[in-house]
Amino acid sequence: MKKAFFFLVPAAVAALGLSACCCGEKPEPTPAVVAAPAVPADTVLDVVPGVSVAVKALPQLAVAGTNPAQGVAGAFVYAAPDGTVTVAGGALFPDKGPGDGGKKAFLDTIWTLAPGADAWTVSEKKLPVPAAYGVSVGTYGIGGENSEGKLAGIVNLATAEALPNEFPAKIDNAGGAGEFVAGGNADGVAANRAFTFREGEGVTIAGFHGTLRAQPVAGIVSTPRGNAFVLVGGFYFCAATGEATLDRAGVVYYPSEKRWDSLPELPAELSGAGLVGSTAVPDGQGGLLIFGGVNVEIFKNALENPAPDYQKHEPAWYKFNADVLRLSFDADGNAKWEKLATVPATARAGAAAVRLESGEIIFACGELKPGFRSPDCLSIKIDFEKK
Repeated sequence: MKKAFFFLVPAAVAALGLSACCCGEKPEPTPAVVAAPAVPADTVLDVVPGVSVAVKALPQLAVAGTNPAQGVAGAFVYAAPDGTVTVAGGALFPDKGPGDGGKKAFLDTIWTLAPGADAWTVSEKKLPVPAAYGVSVGTYGIGGENSEGKLAGIVNLATAEALPNEFPAKIDNAGGAGEFVAGGNADGVAANRAFTFREGEGVTIAGFHGTLRAQPVAGIVSTPRGNAFVLVGGFYFCAATGEATLDRAGVVYYPSEKRWDSLPELPAELSGAGLVGSTAVPDGQGGLLIFGGVNVEIFKNALENPAPDYQKHEPAWYKFNADVLRLSFDADGNAKWEKLATVPATARAGAAAVRLESGEIIFACGELKPGFRSPDCLSIKIDFEKK
């Protein structure tokens, strides 16, 4: 792997404000008010046959003191067995955009939403340190970063208590699911490192091949070769050439074989999703559902050709992904991409999402456009017809 490849380091990337933000804050003024979504939160379009999609608005998660109300991006998320959802930490620009001298704030706040509740509750507990852009794996939040630097700590999101041990590397903007963590930054450098995480202990395993992947999505999928860990999308920026790569393919790790294989690319005719800053949850059928994230062409062009008006557009201009995508494996072991529907309210980057035992998906906050975090939250239910 060439050591010239970094993300969050080159001048062109820094100029976009990508210091752990999935859509690229750029030093230009942020409008004081962000336009309201053009369609209702429960709008669902282009649903494929054999699938039903229902969306409804949930109470907003608004950071105290923000006006207009903002949520967070890059937060940890956890769902308790009783359906209570925890969103912890995250980051935002609470006062003004970076181009106006605004400073990104990293939070240690913990919010919870009980089933049927009409508001998020701010917990009396807090994270051990402010943190955003870490990895949520089951009950645990791993790593991340804050204004002091990169983090290797591990926190039990159910109790807000830090584990006595640390992760094997300071990890941020990586992907994690099941007992695996991979990609992103390791010790501050874009890396192809991978780890297992069992009983609160992280262990290094063989790294994945090919593209370095900052801000990928990850999940556990069912295959004829057993359950496997997939790491999809992400980007890297080459300082030497000024070129950015958004890889819309991925890699898959088969634990029983201790082997990485390649995944096919998301077809261009299916979706323009960049698979950067997206979020993923299980589909309940052995596959993976992917929501949100940047648009591949607009984000790549913004990295390679920074424009002075990049941050001045309305949210729709950025074409954040609204397609509900599915990645699954067939009986022959072939990976398959599908677009199940379009849900405009999920067109955000850096959102927190988690699937409850009931099958309900809670989708919280995320960037509506560069520099502005939406406080809106959704309940999404996707059902598949039995064959």
